[in-house]
Amino acid sequence: MILDSLRSASNTILDSVSAANDKHAVEKYQKQLMMLNISTSQLSQLLKIIRLLDEKDITHKVVSVDVKNALVQAIDNCGEKTADHSLDEGSVTALKNAITSLRGEVDNAWKTEASKRCTPIIESVNSLKGLLQNKKEAEEIIDYLGKAKATTPVSTKDLDKFLKYTERGREIINGLHFESDTEVKIFIGKVGAQRATVRDLSPHILEWINSNNLTDKIKLRF
Repeated sequence: MILDSLRSASNTILDSVSAANDKHAVEKYQKQLMMLNISTSQLSQLLKIIRLLDEKDITHKVVSVDVKNALVQAIDNCGEKTADHSLDEGSVTALKNAITSLRGEVDNAWKTEASKRCTPIIESVNSLKGLLQNKKEAEEIIDYLGKAKATTPVSTKDLDKFLKYTERGREIINGLHFESDTEVKIFIGKVGAQRATVRDLSPHILEWINSNNLTDKIKLRF
């Protein structure tokens, strides 16, 4: 609503100033209004991302009180100055800076929460990929999540893809009862580091190997 009002006011003042005789004033206002419209478009996109992060249950805490207050103040100031034909570069710059701060908080929130979800999955799938039938899929999951956690999504499609890959990663891990079994986790770590010995083949580990059809996948080396 606030953004729509700002755009409407911007169009009104642009028409009014265009009718003035002072060409320099017209050009000055046109520049400020153009920058204002760019800023409001960027803000709309950021607000959309924040809403998506909330709806997809990624994170519900994105914006700090300080950034929120600075943003509201900048929006109100631009709205008032647009309405009374006094919009200036300083007001538009203040809004631009507030939006930059908001973008920083959105990016930080995403990276923090995405890393919490992705890092354990990446590490576990990486440990297991040599045992999987579809090693290519495991590598694709590792590669995608590694990139996704560092890049804030811009659409519902991006978020859905992220959630799809994290879910598939969990399915792979859960399918081999990896994370929930400490003994198995230690054994796989030793195998990956080529430190596993016959002594590590406990009845529980042998049962796990047989139940997951991994007898031909795991190799002990001298």
